[in-house]
Formats: sequence, structure tokens, C-alpha cells
Amino acid sequence: MPGSITPNPRGRVTRALALTSFAIAPDVSGLITQVNVHDNQLVKKGQVLFTIDQPRYQKALEEAQADVAYYQVLAQEKRQEAGRRNRPRCAGDVSRRDRPGQQRTTNSSASVSESAGDPRSGKNWILNVQVIRAPADGWVTNLNVYTGEFITRGSTAVALVKQNSFYVLAYMEETKLEGVRPGYRAEITPLGSNKVLKGTVDSVAAGVTNASSTRDDKGMATIDSNLEWVRLAQRVPVRIRLDNQQENIWPAGTTATVVVTGKQDRDESQDSFFRKMAHRLREFG
Repeated sequence: MPGSITPNPRGRVTRALALTSFAIAPDVSGLITQVNVHDNQLVKKGQVLFTIDQPRYQKALEEAQADVAYYQVLAQEKRQEAGRRNRPRCAGDVSRRDRPGQQRTTNSSASVSESAGDPRSGKNWILNVQVIRAPADGWVTNLNVYTGEFITRGSTAVALVKQNSFYVLAYMEETKLEGVRPGYRAEITPLGSNKVLKGTVDSVAAGVTNASSTRDDKGMATIDSNLEWVRLAQRVPVRIRLDNQQENIWPAGTTATVVVTGKQDRDESQDSFFRKMAHRLREFG
């Protein structure tokens, strides 16, 4: 009956998802010179995943460093020359009209030297970003880059599923939401497994898409005028926080069955034979 309270709300269409995942893309374009990981590998934060065109960027860095050294020496020579010309014994050797020009030359050389020596404005920064590292501990998944392949800036090369970030998203029918509250306990049974995971309801989604109403190009509401004789209950996402994080035994996106037991966990010792059998059937979804 619509509006009735279900003692133990059950969600059969459920997805175990990763709380955080990263789409890793390079900040520069070039040839991939080395891939340091393999698909589905567990990596640590800061671990090198792959490098891009390292010889070319290394050569560019060496050229930039040579330019920095040249302009530093030039600026130092200009300062020494300006100091000699500004001494009293040599003051008559330089006209007043030439002094501003010499000062501008000295300042210009110093500015070029400082700009060339800034890592963020030269090749040194590019050399850092062409080494792609893991942003967090997690599993490399869907690795689709290979040595010798050309990759463009901003194109997703690999996904990283963050470790210790798994949660369960249960799609509960709206008729069962009376028995679902944040803080309530839940049992999660992955499809095809007899292991029951424990968790706590974290939150209930604030809204879902209304498939019966859309907007036209003028912004006016378009309502579906068809009368449905069989009213299907909407499903609302319910996020459940796991008590213990799993070591990627069940990949993100797999199916599970969820039963919300209320404020406390179910007392298995008080279950009847038929109730125990019903809970065993959750293994098959």
C-alpha cells in the first residue's frame, strides 16, 4: 500500500561506488617515453605513473638554464660597469646624458635575468608537469596509455580510484523511505557472495529527476498527459557508509542487496528458520 511503513526497507538495485575517483590528464602534449604502472595496480600518492617526452623537455631545460647563466653574468657585468662609471674620479668621463641610458641597460639585464631564473616562467616548470604522478593512494584503472604513443594536453589517460573511499548507494523505493533515516543501520550483501557487510545510512538524496515534466524552448512546463494505470514507485538514492573499508574485493559499480535494519543491527540469534533462509536468498539478489 502506498505510504505504508516497511519494517526493513530493502533495496535490490544497488551500486557500490567509490567516493573519490580522479580522471588523470597531462598538462603538456608529447610522446609518452615511459609507463611506470600497469592496469589495476595499487599505487601510493606521488608515485610516478608515466612521463611525457622527457628527452626533449630535458634539452629545453638545459637551454633555459644556459640562458639564465648568460643573463646573470651579463647583469653582473653591467652592474660593475655602472659602479665604475659612477665613481667620482671617473665622473667626468661620462656625460650626464649617457648615464640614464646606462642605468636602463643595467635594469633591463637584471630584469631579464630574474625572469629567466623563475621556475614558473621557464622550462623547469614544464619538466615537472610532464612527470605524471598519482594524486592519492588508490588503484589505477582503465589504463590506456603506452610507451611511444602521443598524448595531447587535457586528454584523460587513466582513472584512479581512491583507496578507503568506498560507500554504498542504495536505490530505495519512495514507499520505503519512512523506514530510512540517517544513522540507521544497514546490511549489504554483494551479489553472488554470502558475506554480509555492515554500514550506516549517511544521507538520503534531496531529489530525483521528474520524468513526467520537461521544459520547452520558451521555458514553459511540458507535462505528460498520459494516465498511468500502474503507478511505479520512484527510486531515491540512499548513501550508506561502510563500517570497514574493503580492499577492492568488490569493484566500484558492482551490485548488492541492502536491508535497513533500523536504529540497531539485526539480532541473528532471534531469527526464525524462514527468516534466516530469506536472508540467505539475498546472496542471489
